[in-house]
Amino acid sequence: MTTPREFDARACSNATARPWSWDPSESLFARTLFLHAHPDDEAIQAGGLTALLTAAGHRVSILTCTRGEEGEAVPGTLPAGAGEAELVAQREAEITRARAILGVADGWWLGTAPALAPGAAPRRYRDSGMSWIAPGVAGPAPSAGPGAFSRADLSAEIADARALVAHVRPTVIIGYDAAASYGHPDHVRVHDLAGALGRVTGIPVLELASTPGQAGWCYRSARAHEATVVAALRCYASQLTVVDRADPALAGLPVIGTPGPGAAGAGAARDSEPAPQLLIRHVGGQLQELPLWPGLRPADSASSFPTPQTSAHAAAAGLPSTPVAE
Repeated sequence: MTTPREFDARACSNATARPWSWDPSESLFARTLFLHAHPDDEAIQAGGLTALLTAAGHRVSILTCTRGEEGEAVPGTLPAGAGEAELVAQREAEITRARAILGVADGWWLGTAPALAPGAAPRRYRDSGMSWIAPGVAGPAPSAGPGAFSRADLSAEIADARALVAHVRPTVIIGYDAAASYGHPDHVRVHDLAGALGRVTGIPVLELASTPGQAGWCYRSARAHEATVVAALRCYASQLTVVDRADPALAGLPVIGTPGPGAAGAGAARDSEPAPQLLIRHVGGQLQELPLWPGLRPADSASSFPTPQTSAHAAAAGLPSTPVAE
């Protein structure tokens, strides 16, 4: 069986499009700020990566941009007749528990101080909603109004996020890649917001890969933190269930996040290890692999980026190196 370290070396050896690698022990991650679109994205999209970084001793903060107002609820998880207020309260409680399990130090909402531009009145960015336009691919909901996160004034969103950056002083910002996980319009806006923050602040921005096994990305194994990730996912009873892939009812169904034939790097290495026994089942029925193979690369907007082999960024920030927790 391929060991995690062998996996990491093989998966990152294909990062030829941009010769860059990352290690969760690097002081680049000492103060990491994640940008996420909805409550549950920190577990579904970045659970493995977040657990890797907090286990390495880094301070991880999360800025969540909406409260998931348009999300469907798993039947039976809300009282009969519950409306948006009850759903939002549930999702706020779920994210609080999930962040604690993942070891996250701080969490904020975009538009609420300190993630609020100086002098601005508090504002809430609404979940834009979505519609499935293809298996595993989302598009915007026709009902999304001007107050929706994906349609609001991007300059106001940048100003609010920039205020939080001044408060947190992150060493790195992590957002989504251009594919934006599965194309949700709010995830696309997070991609745009992260890139804009990097340009106006000069802070390095990393993109989290939507798809395993892509050339030009460096993937790491978070299998050692599977139990933590599963516990965080199970906080989101209103949005998903964690199911056994051996369930006969799931046989033959497509699974989001499964490497296709010939996938570069991560696909080959993952095939040498047993797949996790568990899967995520979304409220809409879609199945997804656990987020245990995070891939990162510098954002396209980054003209220069510190590599793990250079310590200029860490030295400038006065940050020590932190060992990886195995």
